[in-house]
Amino acid sequence: MSGRAHGQSPSSPPAPSPSAAERTATADDRLRRVRERRQVIERDLARLRGQEKGLLAEVERLELEVRLRVEQLRETQLVLHRANEQMDATVKRVHELEASVAEARPQLAARARALYKLGELSYLRMLLSVERPSDMLRGYRFVSSLARRDRERMAALRADLASLDATRSELEKKTREAMALRAETERARRALEANRQKKSELLTSIVEKKETHAAYLQELEEAETKLGQLLSGLSQAEVSVPITVFKGALPWPTAGRVRTTFGRHKHPRFDTYTLHNGIEIEAPVDAPVTAVHDGTVAFADQFLGYGLLVILDHGGKNHTLYAHLAEARVQPGQHVAEGEQVGTVGASSVDGPGLYFELRSQGKPQDPMEWLTHEVGRTETAGASRPER
Repeated sequence: MSGRAHGQSPSSPPAPSPSAAERTATADDRLRRVRERRQVIERDLARLRGQEKGLLAEVERLELEVRLRVEQLRETQLVLHRANEQMDATVKRVHELEASVAEARPQLAARARALYKLGELSYLRMLLSVERPSDMLRGYRFVSSLARRDRERMAALRADLASLDATRSELEKKTREAMALRAETERARRALEANRQKKSELLTSIVEKKETHAAYLQELEEAETKLGQLLSGLSQAEVSVPITVFKGALPWPTAGRVRTTFGRHKHPRFDTYTLHNGIEIEAPVDAPVTAVHDGTVAFADQFLGYGLLVILDHGGKNHTLYAHLAEARVQPGQHVAEGEQVGTVGASSVDGPGLYFELRSQGKPQDPMEWLTHEVGRTETAGASRPER
């Protein structure tokens, strides 16, 4: 059974922060990815609301709503960051134009005063001031050039003044937009905390109230049956190197402490038992989840009781399951290599952020700890929920 109805206090995803890869990408790329994730979550949430009822559906609905709020907050923060950058650039342009106008005004004022002293026919007066007729052509060219430069300077000043006025108006508009985005960011943050609180209250009820806990376990058993039906109906992939050859040497799907082991577990308060067909690895939200062996993606979608689920087919009726993901990075039919990322850690488990991992051989659940490598630092199980013997 994939039940995770006991253990640590419920927890929620931390405040969203861009990953290292996102920080190196362009702002537009980051915004595009966030919007794509938001649209996928909105689709899954609409489908769940329309099709499923019960505690499992409510847990997953609340988790999807938390993830949706996280992406909405990320999106608003990215848009606000871009608006602030544009506003900074506009402020810089305003300062440049003000400096240009400030520099041009005294020069043109001095030139205007000089021309004023010469009277209305100032350029003609300068031309007639040439003493020798032989210098008349040269003087004409000089006066024409001087008049042209005066016109150009005046036109440039007028253009700078017009641009300064338009840029100041643009700055005022961007300032209003930034203030609206800051208010929207605060609303998104409050909505995120409200959804986290609702989820926390429901998870606490499942963990601490016997009737709710019993109903949750019943729904988990039904979800387990449906998962078995899904696996039995999957077509078999061809594989060059069987996964069974690497039993005891498979890499871990994510780094972290094993908080729930394989097998039958007794609830510490209610004297009830659950059968875990896999293990739970405690890991932070958005931590990478990678394939433990070459395979083909047989399933990548929401599955009631397992959250966002990816199933890899390794041939010979051997499958690995990666459940409670925040994001799937693969598509059905896609071939993945050992170590390739299939998704990121989510928080739809009752016990909080982490990866639920199963390995099935010939359709039967196997203890993943017997298949994964015993590399130091990857298989720590101190404090984990252990099976009844």
